[in-house]
Amino acid sequence: MQQKIIKILFLIIGISVLAPSCSKRIEPIKTITYVYKNGTAYDLVLEVYDNGVKFKSFSISPNKEVETGTTRAEGPVPFLFYEPTMKYGDSVVIRFSNNRCLSYKRLSNGFGPKIFDYREYDNYTPRLFDQNKPITYTLYYTITVDDYNESVDCEKTQRNLLSCGLIARQQAFFYNR
Repeated sequence: MQQKIIKILFLIIGISVLAPSCSKRIEPIKTITYVYKNGTAYDLVLEVYDNGVKFKSFSISPNKEVETGTTRAEGPVPFLFYEPTMKYGDSVVIRFSNNRCLSYKRLSNGFGPKIFDYREYDNYTPRLFDQNKPITYTLYYTITVDDYNESVDCEKTQRNLLSCGLIARQQAFFYNR
């Protein structure tokens, strides 16, 4: 009888030790809206591409802003769109009204320069996403005069974007063979 009690005690202790290790910690869903502001004196169009194909564009007048969408995920994912089908922008071209462009490409780790890195957004704070609870939040990104000064002739940007898209399509072709 005493041996049965000892077995049951060890069984209870074993289960209580192992039970927490079986559960997977799931990050709470964060609802994040993305707003882009034009801080320049030029009209601009924010173009979103996937494998070299433009699928979204947003016009922004000087000193105005546009809401591009809202994501529901475990963390921020700029340029993720759900409609008409789920698409993930892998590059963005900012096209200014005087034929000057600035392009950004998402890196393989999901981040990228400036506009693809949510930590570069105007109101980002590390504490915001460290919270272990669902949140609803708006991230703001301002396209500045410094961005305009970095821009180049759109013809150069378009050639670069087309070559990147062509390379991506070729890689996909060989990968899927």
